[in-house]
Amino acid sequence: MAALPRTTPADWKERWPRLALAVGLEPSEPVALGLSGGADSVLLLHWLCASEPRPPVLAIHVDHGLRGSESDEDREFCARLCRDIGVRFRARRVALEPGSNLEERAREARYAVLAEEAAKARVRVLLTGHHADDGLETLLLRWIRGSSLAGLHGPAERSQLGQLLLVRPLLGMRRGELRTLLREAGLAWREDSSNDDLRHTRNRIRAEFLPSLEQLGGSDAVESLRQFAGAVENLEQDLSARTAELVWRPLAATRATRRSSASNLGGTLRRAPLARLPSALQRRALWRLLVEGTARAPSRRLLGKVIDDLGLGRCARHALSGGWTLCLRSRSLELHPPLEALGPPAHAPVRSPWLPFAEFASADPTAPRRSPTWVERLAAPEQGFRLPVPGSVTLPDGRRVVASWVEASAEREVPRDPRAVELEVPWTMEHLCVRWPRSRDRFHPLGAPGSRALRRFLADAGVPRTERRLVPLVLHESELLWVAGLRPAHPFRVRDGAPRRLRLELHGGALRASEARPRTPGASRNRAQQFELPFGADAP
Repeated sequence: MAALPRTTPADWKERWPRLALAVGLEPSEPVALGLSGGADSVLLLHWLCASEPRPPVLAIHVDHGLRGSESDEDREFCARLCRDIGVRFRARRVALEPGSNLEERAREARYAVLAEEAAKARVRVLLTGHHADDGLETLLLRWIRGSSLAGLHGPAERSQLGQLLLVRPLLGMRRGELRTLLREAGLAWREDSSNDDLRHTRNRIRAEFLPSLEQLGGSDAVESLRQFAGAVENLEQDLSARTAELVWRPLAATRATRRSSASNLGGTLRRAPLARLPSALQRRALWRLLVEGTARAPSRRLLGKVIDDLGLGRCARHALSGGWTLCLRSRSLELHPPLEALGPPAHAPVRSPWLPFAEFASADPTAPRRSPTWVERLAAPEQGFRLPVPGSVTLPDGRRVVASWVEASAEREVPRDPRAVELEVPWTMEHLCVRWPRSRDRFHPLGAPGSRALRRFLADAGVPRTERRLVPLVLHESELLWVAGLRPAHPFRVRDGAPRRLRLELHGGALRASEARPRTPGASRNRAQQFELPFGADAP
């Protein structure tokens, strides 16, 4: 068959505009398309190009090289097709190591590349050719793997892929319909021979289970299954509304330990509203909160432990995947990120996208990777960093401590912001020292009756245990003047009579909790719906 239709069907120019409006897109909006060469993506490409007006299209082909010369032929077919119809084309080769879960790892890598190429082209919409049969197969896979009620629906037409909008406009069409339309128009497409390999569960569902279902229930059986999935999704959205007010809010002490860009990693929420929920809603709310917070689905075993602790009123710490920690305190739950996540971004391409499906990867494609050497650099230099007065010093995570002299006057108010303090010091100095906490440090906080162990002060201030080493301390020789971002030392508080004051500021740190933008219940509800909660055997 020819690469181009002999005669373009008259209604093809209306196909994409109608699909676009149905999924909430402007028909003329630029889009990226995942082009495998299969019937679904090929038909969608032709509809995009036949549209009037024709939207800008970037076709992206990901070659895993898993089928030898057949993979090469798929790539050449896609390149030739795009060249013939005047579409920008990108082909990327992604090698995979042999091992288990190859199909899932290939899907993970494919979405990573699609997200990366779309972001490079500054396109916010990514299209895939998933159709109704794909959705049914996914639904049945989740059922077979033991998903609960929440997982028993297919993929949504719209979902988020980091900053990208992932759209599946063909979900209303069956596989046979797509092939019939291409065949009638004289269009070629590629068949993936691995789809005939019955070692894969999805292929057995496609080749054996769905035909058997139609034999048992008649021609309407598959459509009835789709309607059941839709009914479950509607029920899930109703249940989600009951827990949507449970959202993470910024941890109180992050202004002392983090860059502003990391202020919303992790968070805290009140324990009582979660503990009052029935156990089934507790489970689904916890699952959603941990996916939102860590971009990783928690196991059923972990959820069971946390729910037991909530029911018994226990305080506990739970290690989560990826180095995260969930702390159950008497009145709150706190989610703490791994130390490595708080460092400055490294200039390296992201490895994989974050998709909230159990089948897919768990890294946000818009989140920069962190430098692996950042944590190692925290320990150096042992003597600390030299802070000129006046002057500034930049810390390894990018925050900056600034020192200056200011003239004292009755009209000048003493700042009450933990990120900027003014002190009365009895010395004149040319420099101070900025360093990280040590085990034997002691501190006399402003307003306290005496000194105490610094580690106890940091714990009482709500600084997570893993982040206490990130609190900058400003000292003059052995005198601790300021725990940056938290409190100045009481002996150097401002009194009357000093002609000038030492001003210290912390720049680039996180906002205090009251200033940070809260994650509103409405935003949480929308996000949960985008996640298609929840997605697989590990879903609640």
